Amino acid sequence: MKSLVEPNERNRTAPASLIEARDHSPLSSRNTSKGALVEEVFGIFSAVRKGLPLREVRKATLEGEILRKSSFETRRKIMNALSYRYLWPHSGWTAGCLATATEAGVRSSAFVSLAYLYYALRDRLTFEFIVGPVWERWRNRSTSLSSAEFLAFLEHQAAKEPLIKKWRESTRNKLASNTLTALREFGLLQGIYSKQIRMPPTSAEATFHLLCVLLAEGLEGGAVVEAPDWRLFLWSESEVAHALGELSQKRWIRFEKSGRTVMLELVRQPEVAG
Repeated sequence: MKSLVEPNERNRTAPASLIEARDHSPLSSRNTSKGALVEEVFGIFSAVRKGLPLREVRKATLEGEILRKSSFETRRKIMNALSYRYLWPHSGWTAGCLATATEAGVRSSAFVSLAYLYYALRDRLTFEFIVGPVWERWRNRSTSLSSAEFLAFLEHQAAKEPLIKKWRESTRNKLASNTLTALREFGLLQGIYSKQIRMPPTSAEATFHLLCVLLAEGLEGGAVVEAPDWRLFLWSESEVAHALGELSQKRWIRFEKSGRTVMLELVRQPEVAG
């Protein structure tokens, strides 16, 4: 597909600092200890929406001003996990949008879809599992998913990243359980014992955030529509084009697609300082 967006225009509208939103580290077992933490994310960013400065979030959390029922060590682990997922350097725009989304409620599509997007982007293991095995099963209309599929995925990844071979069986099993449970909480899966894949909640805001990340990483025009990252929402290329068309109607972007030619430009500007 041909892009009608000039490189200098693209760079102006998609700040390079958004590249930091994606986890590029080796595959990690960091999610063996904490899952989706939807309620905790909501509590912290609700406090931000009500006026708590981002620079004071960690202190307020550790001192029990936000997560009052947990022990100090539990609060520390939760804060470490959430800091990595949502408060990396220059994440002020993302944090601000998450704070705004809490106004819609903890189970709203506005909040859950944005929290899910960054949960997946900020953990490469989770990302690769969703855009790989989960997407393939969805595309093939085989929607059942169990820990066995995740463990098989780990075994396959171990051939490329030998560090995984050193993980204990208990670590792999716990990671499989926590990951599938987290994806259920975010709405990508349903069911407790027998899990089924389903389209997760989405929102225009989450679509726009993923678009901004892709543009910052250098994609343009048709390459954006074709990016595998949209598989996080289980979208085909036609569904991606439809979602981008909705952003165009909101005047957040300029988007036109005619055959293999794509015109794409941001109108709304992401505020990435902070």
